[in-house]
Amino acid sequence: MKTMKEKDIPALVQAVVDIGCDIHAIGRWGYVFGDGDLTPAQQRAIAPQLRWIAETYGERDHLMDEIIAYLGRSDAMSRLSRRQVSTDGGGRIRLVSKT
Repeated sequence: MKTMKEKDIPALVQAVVDIGCDIHAIGRWGYVFGDGDLTPAQQRAIAPQLRWIAETYGERDHLMDEIIAYLGRSDAMSRLSRRQVSTDGGGRIRLVSKT
């Protein structure tokens, strides 16, 4: 599998946003992309696009810290809906606010 390069982070984020998904850092723990607001039919419709993103950008676990930092920058956030997410004590992700 292809390995993503740090220079590709902005394009990855934009590709996720362009298909209608949100992408969010969760503190320093990680990041998530997708949208819990999508219906099952909408989720099925974007599945091929998410696979394309995974295939195009490749393995990115080694860039976790860099992706989280990029998502925290104001220029990246200006393109994204401003949601804050948090984890509860059990590691589940929950929406804190949406502005």
